[in-house]
Amino acid sequence: MIEKFSIGIDIVNVDRFSSKSYSKNKEFYAKIFTKNEINYCIKFKDPYTHFAGKFALKEAVIKAIDKKIDLLDIETFHKNNIPQVKLKNEINYSSISSISHENNVAVAVFLLELYD
Repeated sequence: MIEKFSIGIDIVNVDRFSSKSYSKNKEFYAKIFTKNEINYCIKFKDPYTHFAGKFALKEAVIKAIDKKIDLLDIETFHKNNIPQVKLKNEINYSSISSISHENNVAVAVFLLELYD
């Protein structure tokens, strides 16, 4: 079994999302986030830091896999308070991810291990 490691990182200004109210821009959010991701974010008092974090993680995934993939084919979720990623129609892999928020910035890192 051949293994390949890859890493992606992305940083997002929270204003990209807080400037677009979810209640007035649902179609915009539906093009980027799955229903589960949206439901997760809107349960918080300030959902926009969470939207920014999830978007940063999706971008980090795209950088790590180094191929064209639709944002909706990447689903982020939390298991035991740890960010996780589920890729639709993808190859055999394992991953580690992290998201952090500080002031008006969200950053995410995604480490991918591919198996042939």
